[in-house]
Amino acid sequence: MMTHSQIKVFVTEALLLAIVSAALIIGGFLWSNDRADRRLQREYKQKFGTVLPAESYTPLTGKVIYDFPEINSVYRGYDKDGTPIGYVFDMTVVMPTDRNTKMDFRIGIDYETSRVTGIMCEDPKANRRLKYIESTLKGKQIPIAFRRADTTVSDDETYSPVEGLKDGIYYAQRLIDDRSKFVDYVEMEIKGGKITRVNWDAFNLDMTTEDRSYASLSGAYEISGLDWAVQSYNICHALLKLQDPDRLAMKSDGTTSIIDGVTCSIQCFVDLSKECINNSRAGYTKDKYLSAINRIYTETMGSSPDADGVRNKAGYIAFSFEKTPELYTIYDESGAARGYKNVREIEAEMNGKKISNGLTPTPTPPPEATPEPKNDARNPEGGAEDGIAIGGADSEQILTESIDDLPLSEVATYIYPPSDSYTEARLAIRAFNTGYKFLKAYLNWRV
Repeated sequence: MMTHSQIKVFVTEALLLAIVSAALIIGGFLWSNDRADRRLQREYKQKFGTVLPAESYTPLTGKVIYDFPEINSVYRGYDKDGTPIGYVFDMTVVMPTDRNTKMDFRIGIDYETSRVTGIMCEDPKANRRLKYIESTLKGKQIPIAFRRADTTVSDDETYSPVEGLKDGIYYAQRLIDDRSKFVDYVEMEIKGGKITRVNWDAFNLDMTTEDRSYASLSGAYEISGLDWAVQSYNICHALLKLQDPDRLAMKSDGTTSIIDGVTCSIQCFVDLSKECINNSRAGYTKDKYLSAINRIYTETMGSSPDADGVRNKAGYIAFSFEKTPELYTIYDESGAARGYKNVREIEAEMNGKKISNGLTPTPTPPPEATPEPKNDARNPEGGAEDGIAIGGADSEQILTESIDDLPLSEVATYIYPPSDSYTEARLAIRAFNTGYKFLKAYLNWRV
């Protein structure tokens, strides 16, 4: 018969054995689950990393997914700190208007900005044909629509570049803001003596305000016709083809009728493009230009841009020199303003020299502060591919009512459709727009 102390020892050992056994079972279970989870995450990375690189992925659940039959599954991606960075959609997209053609896609969308992070197709041949879409859409905001690519600038005609261009990156900006506090700038890249890249945009004196291109896509900045960002892209695309700002056929009112979809004044773009061209001929690079702007500000204001807090995140000096017109204005003998000096001319005068770029356009008033309302002309009868802008250079831009059941007022990005892979590209756009509609419902977006 066991004594009381022996019973006590036996019970204690039994409890310890039970605890150790439970610990081993739980540890083994956790270890097994951890291995399974790591293996699953490796599979996710291999499958989704191309469209959204992340440290881990978690599948989303909820009845809202069942409202989108084209979506097979949705995953949220996280960085190493567990912060969400984006969404991955696995979907089979069907185009009812094209004999129910369907394709399998994986697409990635950024968590904060709803911008495209990547796209791939299960079909390797189709995936190769989607390179244009991938390169065009990466970093662009959804939803997306096509616009018609026809223009009165002939795609077949070859235009020779202006003479004397030196390779490099060149830049020019207005020294005063418009009445919406935007300062226009043009950046131009020259390779092989030819203009190969042009960007026209504007930053705001209020550093909490987005650049004009982003503001136009979000609806904060509106003009008649297409969004300003689309018109800017169209005019830059035309200059790449024409190679000379004078070939843009600017009229006396600052507009042009030869570029389809461009209804805004291009006066500022033409002037700044000519300044970039003259800077290129002189080897006056963007770095030299920005250094000169810094010097002009310092010598004019008696303080540095950084000390005054007028340098924005992109490194540009967000300041208007309108209160010092004598700095940049050219006056005639009667004292009337007849043109403006550019930055290179101003810096040359600071160095005791006198140069002229021949860029002394007649001063024109800046754009009005209150943007014109958007042109809401619609074509309810159809007559064009869903979501494509139609209409010639002499007519209004008429847009069909929607794309993928989304009102065109929500469309953030317009691109030209590719001629050699239209079906794949249209299905890809439908995939992104479906992802947009899902996120809008899932996150309770109010647009």
